[in-house]
Amino acid sequence: MPELPEVETFRQFAEQYALNRPVRQVRVLTPKILENTTEAQLRQQVETRCLTHTRRVGKHLLIQIEGGGWLFLHFGMTGYLSYAQGSQRIVNAYGNPALPEKHIRVQLEFEDGGLFNFHEQRMFGKLGWTPQADAYFKAKKLGPDALEVEKAPFIAALQKRKGQLKPALMDQSLVAGVGNVYADELLYQCGLHPERLVSGLPAAAMGEVYTQMVAVLRDTVAVQADRDQLPPHYLLHTRKPKGRCPQGNHLLDVKSIGGRTTYFCPICQPFLG
Repeated sequence: MPELPEVETFRQFAEQYALNRPVRQVRVLTPKILENTTEAQLRQQVETRCLTHTRRVGKHLLIQIEGGGWLFLHFGMTGYLSYAQGSQRIVNAYGNPALPEKHIRVQLEFEDGGLFNFHEQRMFGKLGWTPQADAYFKAKKLGPDALEVEKAPFIAALQKRKGQLKPALMDQSLVAGVGNVYADELLYQCGLHPERLVSGLPAAAMGEVYTQMVAVLRDTVAVQADRDQLPPHYLLHTRKPKGRCPQGNHLLDVKSIGGRTTYFCPICQPFLG
């Protein structure tokens, strides 16, 4: 599932292939993907205009439209972007280069013939139009972006939470962008059990959670969300059934925590209540 690093790569992809090019035509191949707009409204807002700027908060990407308003894209579980022009086919990290047209839901055709595509296989993602970016983010009840929030406000917000640590970190109103996979990773790097209660966590440990959150997300953005390129001590390399701890070779535990499949090392991440 795309989380903050993946969506940041999508933002960079859009910056490179979609901006400052007049849109000739909008094609909605699957109307069900649209949210709070219709195909006719989308075409009216976008066609003949350029996309001019991008914004991302957490897993949500917005692209500004010349003359006012924004496209919003949420990638669900399997969303990604691609670009095509003539024989050129460019697919970002989540796409299959051999099948660049599979599961295209919305397509923008530029005046120069380029095609900018939004793919979503499982249809949990959404695309639409919103007049104001800030109002969109507020309506989604998003906290500060996980790469923008400062340490002291993060600790203060976390101290107000109750319950288990992992579900708290995945609450997008605390910080936006940390999902199931990167929550497991940052807790592994901290040596904290995902079921640890937030109320019993010292401020110093909360500071380490912040430090590792930023480090993990920055490391993954730096390799354009290609998880195979992450350092060898990352849990992501072995985060699978019967996987083993990258540092101690212990068998990983797998549990459902907060309704999400969770991987952790019972030795490196002992449960302390």
